[in-house]
Parts: sequence; C-alpha cells; structure tokens
Amino acid sequence: MDIRLAVKYSAQHVLTPFLRHGKRQRRVAIVHEVLPHERQVLGALLAAIDDTPGLDVTLTFDDGFVSSYEAIRSLEHRKAIFFVCPEYINRAECGNWEEFFHRNLWRTERLDDPALRDAVRPATWDQLRELVALGHTIGSHSMTHARLSSLRSRREREQEIRASADMIEDKLGTPVQDFAYPFGDIAGIDADAIDLVRQRYQRCFSGIRGNNHDTRDAFLQWRDTVHLYWTVSYSLFLLRGGFDGVYTRTRGRMARMVCTPRDL
Repeated sequence: MDIRLAVKYSAQHVLTPFLRHGKRQRRVAIVHEVLPHERQVLGALLAAIDDTPGLDVTLTFDDGFVSSYEAIRSLEHRKAIFFVCPEYINRAECGNWEEFFHRNLWRTERLDDPALRDAVRPATWDQLRELVALGHTIGSHSMTHARLSSLRSRREREQEIRASADMIEDKLGTPVQDFAYPFGDIAGIDADAIDLVRQRYQRCFSGIRGNNHDTRDAFLQWRDTVHLYWTVSYSLFLLRGGFDGVYTRTRGRMARMVCTPRDL
C-alpha cells in the first residue's frame, strides 16, 4: 500500500469517533474514470451513502470519460452531473484523444493497459444526448481543461468559460447552467474568471472539500474527490467531513474571492 494512503487510513481510524453522527451533510462527490473492477466499489459506496443518516451526496463526474458515461447510465434512482470538456468530446471520433489526455488533463499514466485505455477514452456527443434524455445534467469543465488563472487574455478566458457552454448547448440542445473549473484548487481560478462564470452560469463547483449544507452562494460549491481504489469506509469518512478542518482556511480564501460583500 502507498505510504500516503496508509497515513490517510490511519487518520481515518483516529478521527472517525469524533465525527458527529447525524450531522446534516450536503456533499458533492467527484469521480473520474471507472475501471471495470471499480463498478462494484461505486455501487457499494452509493449504498453506504444511502444508509448514512443526514448524508445527501450529489454525484459528479469530471473530464468526459466514456467509463463515466457508462457509470452514469447505469445509475438507479439517482441523477448525476457530467462535467465535460467539449474539445475532449470532439476527439472521440477522430481518434487523437491521447495527446489531450496527457497534456491537458495532466495525466501521466501509460495507456498500454487496455482496461485503463478503454476507461479514459472520451464519450461521444450521442452518448451525452442519451444521458440528457435519461434526466442527467451536462455541465462545462471548460473548453480544453485549461488552468484559468494562468490565462492572461480576456479572449482565452471567454473561450474556456463561455464558449464551452455555448458549444455544449449547441450540440445537445439543453441549457448548460453548471461549471466546474479545472483542477479545482484555489490556485486554479481567480476573481476575474469567477466574474465570467457568474455571467454565464447558475452554479460554480470547486474541488475543495466542504459541506454545502449552509452555503448561500451558488458559485461557492465545495466538492470531495473520491477515488474508487480507496476503501468504501474511507470515502464515506471523507463525505462525512472527516478532513474538512484541513480545508477551513482554503474555503475562507475562496469565499472572499467569490462572494459579494453582502454574502460574507
């Protein structure tokens, strides 16, 4: 086992008794690709969430992988948000998606493992249309998965933020109201980008851990990354707020960036 993961599991063991049972938690979980052997893990996690009093979890999938489409399609009695990068989806049919996977998504894994390669291929526009017909939501994850805070021109930022939603709407014929900015950390966005997001969308999601139960600003939605190679008990520990205290200062900085004075 990776030493960092072993430390996290040890912290879970120490901190779990201090979690408040029944505390209202409105969480948003981030999932990326779903490998074949991880489908059962995802099902077990969703069952554990349903069995936990006071825990309400919205499931989101980032980037646009075909395995995410397959996982969402198989959900029963639950709706998900699929945050996609249109330029990655565009590459589903032309076959040159590997470069985007490595360069834009910053993924370093080799793709000679057939299971991984099949899982991280981009979904197609037809598959996204199918999800919309099933009642799921498609949101924007920017046009090319750019780090928005590193873009210096207004034109580049509008292309990533505004044009991405326009393209999704044009392709799917459904409103795009949700935006999850790439990378999700506080360094990945700034106040100018937030202003553009406010002009185009109804909600903005980060990748910063936190409870959305008392969140008053729709552009300040916290999310919890969940890796399906983790144990179900550890993922549930995170979704119950196990490490929220670590992100208190980061959430405060993000709130000062995002919120108008009357919201603070």
